[in-house]
Amino acid sequence: MAHTTTARRAACPTCRRRRQRLRARSPLLNALCLPIARYGFTLLAVAGLYAQLTTPTLIAAGLAAIAWRYR
Repeated sequence: MAHTTTARRAACPTCRRRRQRLRARSPLLNALCLPIARYGFTLLAVAGLYAQLTTPTLIAAGLAAIAWRYR
């Protein structure tokens, strides 16, 4: 059985260091890095759009964007 590899670009070392530094200093970002938080806030944003609730949708979407950015 042949082993195939895909070519991936290496992550920027500066970005990686910055992301690790942010995670290490902020317990909130550490919690947002969990997959449950990412998908949970995304689902809350979609549910807020469906229910036409503006403020909770914006808050959930903002937290989801932060969670996906620092995943």
